[in-house]
Amino acid sequence: MAGRLATSETLDNARFLPGAVVAGRYRVAGLIGRGGMGEVYRADDLKLGQPVALKFLPAKLASEPTFIERFYSEVRHARGVSHPNVCRVYDVGEIEGRHFLSMEYVDGEDLASLLRRIGRLPQDKAIEIAREMCAGLGAAHDKGVLHRDLKPGNVMIDGRGRAKI
Repeated sequence: MAGRLATSETLDNARFLPGAVVAGRYRVAGLIGRGGMGEVYRADDLKLGQPVALKFLPAKLASEPTFIERFYSEVRHARGVSHPNVCRVYDVGEIEGRHFLSMEYVDGEDLASLLRRIGRLPQDKAIEIAREMCAGLGAAHDKGVLHRDLKPGNVMIDGRGRAKI
């Protein structure tokens, strides 16, 4: 998961500012984005020395035990998926009642942003991205994982032009 760091006007509403250390392990670099399923931050894993994305669930869902149980179950299953076209999920955590997961940071942009920026993809590139998405979905399905929210905003295109779901 990745994206560009948020602009200064959106930082005012960010829960964690750059430099903050979350759960004694992750140093926040900045807010990447926010949506219906929470906020995503770019951070550095201080124990492993690598960049990660931290995805925080919305506070309103923290009080729903069935949702939290499903969240942890989905993370357990997703950890078993290892494929070049799937963002790796590493771990889960909780801070101040907010549940989050750490996952692979992809240095690139989401497909929705790319399409807004350049318009329609050339046919051969569109077919390549579709094949990579299908390969990633196939790997996830082989492990019993359903994506449940496949859309251009949830497909990352890395610096080499490869798709990751």
